[in-house]
Amino acid sequence: MKKKEQKKEREEEQGEQKEEQEEGAGQEKSRKKTALAAFRVIGAAAVIGMLIWYCAHTEYYMTEEGGSLFESSRTYAVIILATVLTALCLLPNRLSPRINRVIGWGWFAASPFAIYFSLLYLNAEKFQIHLFELNKIALFFTFWFLYVLAGLVLVVSGSVRAAVILPAAAVAVLGIANCFVIEFRGMALSGGDLFSINTAMTVVSSYEYKIDWYMFMEIFLTLGICIVSCKITGFRAFHWKVRLIVGCVWCILAGAFYYICCKTSFLEDHDIRSGGFTHQLRYRQYDMLFTTLCTCFYMVADKPDGYSVERVEEIAQDYIGQENQEDADTPNLIVIMNESFADYSDIGQGLDFSEDCMPFIHGLTEDTIKGTAYASIFGANTPNSEYEFLTGNTMGFLPTTSVGFNVFVRGDMPSLASELKSAGYDTLAMHPYRGTNYRRHIVYPQIGFDEYYSGTDFLAPTYIRRYISDQSLYDRVIREYEKHMEEEPETPFLSYNVTIQNHGGYTASNLTNLSTEITVENETVNTFQVQQHANLIKASDDAFKNLVEYFSDREEPVVIVMFGDHQASLGDATYQYLIGDETALTPEELMEKYKVPFVAWANYDIEEEVIEKTSLNYLYSILADRLNLPMTGYQKYLLDLSEEIPVLAAGGYWTADGEFYELDDEESPYFERINEYNILEYNYIFGGSNRCMELFALSG
Repeated sequence: MKKKEQKKEREEEQGEQKEEQEEGAGQEKSRKKTALAAFRVIGAAAVIGMLIWYCAHTEYYMTEEGGSLFESSRTYAVIILATVLTALCLLPNRLSPRINRVIGWGWFAASPFAIYFSLLYLNAEKFQIHLFELNKIALFFTFWFLYVLAGLVLVVSGSVRAAVILPAAAVAVLGIANCFVIEFRGMALSGGDLFSINTAMTVVSSYEYKIDWYMFMEIFLTLGICIVSCKITGFRAFHWKVRLIVGCVWCILAGAFYYICCKTSFLEDHDIRSGGFTHQLRYRQYDMLFTTLCTCFYMVADKPDGYSVERVEEIAQDYIGQENQEDADTPNLIVIMNESFADYSDIGQGLDFSEDCMPFIHGLTEDTIKGTAYASIFGANTPNSEYEFLTGNTMGFLPTTSVGFNVFVRGDMPSLASELKSAGYDTLAMHPYRGTNYRRHIVYPQIGFDEYYSGTDFLAPTYIRRYISDQSLYDRVIREYEKHMEEEPETPFLSYNVTIQNHGGYTASNLTNLSTEITVENETVNTFQVQQHANLIKASDDAFKNLVEYFSDREEPVVIVMFGDHQASLGDATYQYLIGDETALTPEELMEKYKVPFVAWANYDIEEEVIEKTSLNYLYSILADRLNLPMTGYQKYLLDLSEEIPVLAAGGYWTADGEFYELDDEESPYFERINEYNILEYNYIFGGSNRCMELFALSG
């Protein structure tokens, strides 16, 4: 009797458990239905939202001659796409699991092509890319990369949906961000920008963002890719054992991709490379995605041919022990690298303004050395110009997309700051913005600055637009100078300053405290951007005038040096007017984009001079020679080199006879001379314990 009761209880328990399982399965099914319904509504709403966005932006479908919504073929393309996607969202998927699995794998195989062509549409018109004119090897590697990327997500997640959606979203974000970056700074995204993400985030609010037709379609097409992916019934891609095998295959394919691209000369042998800071000019050959990948492949500086410590010592022997520390003059030295400081009346065919933007500097001749220097950057990456000036090294020998402070200052390194410190100077660096940008808070002490003041150290400054003004920075320079002269009047003072006032983001919402009296008189340029920049330059000129007038009354010897870091990115139309179609220019003609002015003034008698052409890596050596400032053997080497090769920057070099060559031109009669410089620079950066300090630093 007792056994029967126990059996009955077990049966009742099992029945209850079965009911609970059925109830749980029903609830799970109900949740899936609810989620599916939500997906349908959200997906359809997103598609309708895109359609409304399109209709609200008349610039998408109206031409210069006018036209209405339904007179544009774009309208019908958007309507058809919206209809198809809405139907996919709302209609139920009644296909069998087997058919869903087949479609899912087919969609995974096709997704790299969908992703690629959505991105190609974004860039084709902007950069004149024609599919059938692209380098076939680069195209093959592009799809190889997309499959490797999708395969990684598939192996990690086991989800075909994720393996399509995540790469599609990532590529869309990359493509749209790249368009904005080119618009704002004039050069495309690169691998080196990975080291500057935090810095970029500090200035993103300074710009205005406008989604044009091509960006809109990239978003819409990516939304379509995501909807199709979600429409396919989910399934587990692999059993874990199979996933392990697939993971091994993925490692082989990914490893082969890395090895061929980064460890062999295959790409160079087929003339596939990313050269120059405006590497978007190569999109027509390799497309945007592979060109950007190429910038990641070339992040390491190559050892120059013939490099050895013995060769360094052989080149350096004529300059070791030749520094002029004991005989040098040590005036107080104020160095200003002025953000986006450029003279647009002297670039290309020049711009015409209602009045001179730089009347004081243009008129400054007494006790003055001034001229034109060439930078290695355009529109951004300010620390590369700092790096060239402070070290004498050129970015031309380093990866084209790298940032000197981010990559090539890793520990104590000799520089102008450490050199002058050895000569008895107190050294101070100031930049009235975020101290962590480009690792300045780490780099400045490593290269010899005693103190560094950033934006948080400026109390109640004056702002022009969203940035601390040049005048506020110069007022602080004066206060620090006066403080120094009270405490240590016998010790020379170096004040190194990087301004921020003229930083990009030349927008209508960013005009606080800025006069707009100066106007541009050329009609085919980006008028608003040019006008705002011109008035910023006038404010810089006024502030520099006040600084010079203050120090002209001081009895102690003072030298003020100011130079621009790079030209501003003032829009395609502006540069089209100034220098023409960049895709048709020679490397020599493109150098017009890298010209910046410099001026050195002293409050005591010096010989006046106008230097037609130099480059930022030479600038201190030349000024030190003219003003008898402390010089290392390396700086004397650079001075001698500048007499043979007056300009040497990332874009190429001019020789004393006026000929122009690219740095990698092995046919140049100066190629061996260039390689010698490269050998010394490589030792400077990577020499470690074998660095030839007798050449790069002052003795004692």
